[in-house]
Amino acid sequence: MMDSREAKATLVPVALVRYRFDALANIPLHFHDLGERSAFFFPAELPHRDGQWIFVEFAVEGSEVPCLARGRVRAPPSNSTVVGSWLEFPTPDLPAIIRNLAQIRREHERLPIDVTASVRCADGAKLVCRIADVSADGLRLSGLPFFLNVGEDVSIEMVGERGHSNLGKGLVVWVRGQESGIYFEQGGSGNQSLVMLVEQAVAVRSSAIEFAHPDSCSCRHGQRPFEPPLPGAMGGH
Repeated sequence: MMDSREAKATLVPVALVRYRFDALANIPLHFHDLGERSAFFFPAELPHRDGQWIFVEFAVEGSEVPCLARGRVRAPPSNSTVVGSWLEFPTPDLPAIIRNLAQIRREHERLPIDVTASVRCADGAKLVCRIADVSADGLRLSGLPFFLNVGEDVSIEMVGERGHSNLGKGLVVWVRGQESGIYFEQGGSGNQSLVMLVEQAVAVRSSAIEFAHPDSCSCRHGQRPFEPPLPGAMGGH
């Protein structure tokens, strides 16, 4: 086993952008319902290529818990005069998720990260997946090849080219499709690998591209904000 300092080599840079809504924003008018998907126009230049998956953090003024979603960049046509990119999410009704999270009080915030993890289940089964976000006392696993069971203990290691870093034993607290939430009873300074992971996630978050909802947005008057047409690949015309 390598120590937590060497474990930095296992981390992958995370593409993250942030959008902050003020309390008067009409959030649903900023999203387009595409059936099992949704679309949002990010009105600022992004360095990400068309089709790239990125994390998007939607924050609401007065809320302690932002909505962290993973979406695909859909760049506008080369002749477009509108600055920004469409973001396509494989999740419907994001405004409702944002609204529900705004009512939650969470002790520790979630931060996006991208790490390969090796998980050993209580029955001895092993699997490889990704760590999609992390907090001071837990993390979210994604890309699970099979369901975990709520209430079971799992042992988790970060996996990298130069070795492994042990995150210790955690408790499965929720399961949704190929994702699962893990709680570590030994969080904080008692788990140095987790501390290191959170520190690097904080550094990524602090350098993310951020855009604040403008006071002049037409959504305040019940109208959609100024946006280019949806790309044809997203169901636009």
